[in-house]
Parts: sequence; C-alpha cells; structure tokens
Amino acid sequence: MRLLLLTLILVPFYTFSQYGSVELSSGGFSFVPAFTDSSPNVILNAGTGTKKRISAYMIGNIRMNTLTPRSFIFVTQIKLLDRKDKKLKLSGGIIFPLIQIEEDYTVNTYFSQRLGATYPISKKWILKSDYIHGKGTNNDLEINLITLTGILQQNKFSFATQIYYLDLDTTYGFAETINYRLSSRFDLRGFINQTISSNQFIWTAGIRYRL
Repeated sequence: MRLLLLTLILVPFYTFSQYGSVELSSGGFSFVPAFTDSSPNVILNAGTGTKKRISAYMIGNIRMNTLTPRSFIFVTQIKLLDRKDKKLKLSGGIIFPLIQIEEDYTVNTYFSQRLGATYPISKKWILKSDYIHGKGTNNDLEINLITLTGILQQNKFSFATQIYYLDLDTTYGFAETINYRLSSRFDLRGFINQTISSNQFIWTAGIRYRL
C-alpha cells in the first residue's frame, strides 16, 4: 500500500520535472515553520524550472522511521511581474492538492492561494515576502500566513532568515535556514525555528542530493 501510493504520486511528477532532489533530514518541511516535523523525514523536491511564465513544483515528506507518507504539496505558479528593467518581481499561484497524511492514514486535503514578491537589494541580498491563504477541502481548517524573508548568498553558503505570522492561534516567530554546498550534487542543510507565541523551539539538520 505504501509503495503503491508513493509510486502513483511521485513517478508522474518526476518524469516531467527539470530538477529534483532527495534530502535525508532529522525533521520534515512545512510552509509554516511552527508545524515542522521534529522526527526524521525524507524530503523530496521536484519542479519544472522557473524560466517560463508558468511553472510547477512538488514537495513531499516521508516519515523515515516507518516509510509512510506525511505530506505532499503541489504548487502551480505564474509570473505576474517579471520585467528585466524592474527589480521587483511578483508571482501568484495555487497550492493544490496539499495532502496531509496522519500516521493512521487519515488524509486531510487543502486548497491554497499564494502571492509572492521578490526584490534584490544587492548581488548578495534578496528580500522575499509571501502571503498564503489555505482552506480545508474535507475539513474546517482555514489559515492566513504572512512571511518576510531575507536571503544572503555568500560563496558556498546561503542564509535565509524569516519572520512569519499565522492567524491560527495567533502564531508568530522567526526561522533560519542555512545551506552549505559541498559539491554540485550535495548540500548540507540546517534549520532552526523559534515560535515566540508558544515558546517552541525546533531544529533540524540534513543532507540533500540534487538529481
């Protein structure tokens, strides 16, 4: 059952992808840093690239201890403002389906909309902001997420510092993602999150292989 589910979801998407990666991590990815899984995960990423006006990508999380799927996120986005003579870039998109699978195989699905902006401050610094509205399709959950991220590229290192606000339980905090490129194929990755509203601290570490 596990193998069949993974095959049906992953094989079609990877077949048409232009890039992909597999990460072994001590935790699992979440758009909301406060919802990061603190247990070991395999994180899968694949996409069509970002050069065209419309692009798509997928992020999948698999629990490493049981090899059961945890979540799959499919994003389709379109460039709204991407002129070469303008620094500000705008994009919009949908996140559907967003599938959350509990350990007892209960499946929750969500439909979300995303609006994002990027602005290069310098050759090394980029400022990004995102707004995501999500609503359950088979449940009553509804959220609004706002993030502001500063990204610094320094030689083989990249640092992404993010502050976020989620209207669910008035959740807010900050997160830091550190990436170090070992080679053209391998990256070391570290992540820390401090949810100020609940005084929750999470950290993860992983190694990523680019396909």
